[in-house]
Amino acid sequence: MVADYSEFGFEVPLDRTGLSTKKWEIEQINKNDPSVLCFSTAEMDFRAAPAIQNAINRVAQSGHFGYPHKRDSYFEAIVSHFDRNHGWTIDPTSIYSHVAIYPSMQPFIEELTAPGDEIVFQSPVHHCFEEVIRANGRTPLANPLVVRDGQYVMDLDGLADIVTERTKMLILCNPHNPVGRAWTRDELEALNTFCLGRGIFVLTDEVYFGLVRAGRKYTPFASLSEEAAMNSATLISASKSYNLTGTKHSLVIIDNPEHRKAFEASQKKTNLYFGGCMFGQAATEAALRGGDSWRCALMEYIDGNFVLLRDTLNEALPGITVYDSDATYFAWLDMRGLGVSDEQIIRILDEARIAVTYGKPLGPGGAGHIRFNLATARITLQAGLDRFVTAFEKHLNND
Repeated sequence: MVADYSEFGFEVPLDRTGLSTKKWEIEQINKNDPSVLCFSTAEMDFRAAPAIQNAINRVAQSGHFGYPHKRDSYFEAIVSHFDRNHGWTIDPTSIYSHVAIYPSMQPFIEELTAPGDEIVFQSPVHHCFEEVIRANGRTPLANPLVVRDGQYVMDLDGLADIVTERTKMLILCNPHNPVGRAWTRDELEALNTFCLGRGIFVLTDEVYFGLVRAGRKYTPFASLSEEAAMNSATLISASKSYNLTGTKHSLVIIDNPEHRKAFEASQKKTNLYFGGCMFGQAATEAALRGGDSWRCALMEYIDGNFVLLRDTLNEALPGITVYDSDATYFAWLDMRGLGVSDEQIIRILDEARIAVTYGKPLGPGGAGHIRFNLATARITLQAGLDRFVTAFEKHLNND
């Protein structure tokens, strides 16, 4: 599907009057500088798809904000979306909901592992992976991705070297944040075989499912086979693909009846199975039912932003490696070719009045890298790149 992105206003910088967000306003407050340009937090600088705005407006205009009920249309929208876009047939009875991706990890960690058990995460990856594991009294086990032929891949040989009898779970990120890989079917099959053979449960964060570039493919882990579906649970939300992080609604897909019981038992401890956010529920249904054209136009626009960043940096700062990306709205940059330390990168970008996500907190393999959010108007991106290039050229010339 090809759409004209101009109809959705991606080119026009968002009017931030009255907005208060972690991506922009908090960054500017923390730095005491309203001129800071923000390319860090994982949200977009775009208005939501018209179908979503209309759905939320209908809920608001009803004037009634009690406990919501999920109608058949809600489940039909989910099943239809993943069937037509990704060839994944989801059993409606396997669909549960939660408030967000990271909170929905906790029930599985609590119910399917014991204190002290090891849980694998594949770094560099969002810092919450390791934090959630550690906060639940489990042992984080880093299995860093490796770069082969200019592309990040999973290191299953390295994984075989580190797992023990206490390794009970692996948290997969697919598509991967921040490196942008949408793992191929063959890669996922190999991981599935490894985990099945060692009794390792796969908890898979697939929140970036919709942000796939043209010509690339997202393969849901649970779609591999019945064995993969029965040895995994899939965490999904419309939050990233449709810019709905503030509506606090996520999906948990569980095929295994025993894992469903475990999840339900954990939810009873907090009563999270009851009620929910009616705005998040309505927005999710609208996004998955009527947001395809907006999402395709979005990725076409992101493609253009990626090309602008890649070509700009390749010409002006060829010491930076810009990794190709299958998915997400990030550019993952290896800064080490400039001969700068992590501390210098932070200082230079602070002086340039630019906010990005630094790689070092994302675990082994993240040092010397940055994540640059491309989900912004091109004029804003160009202004940020101008500052970026000027700041690093000044540093390199001074040296």
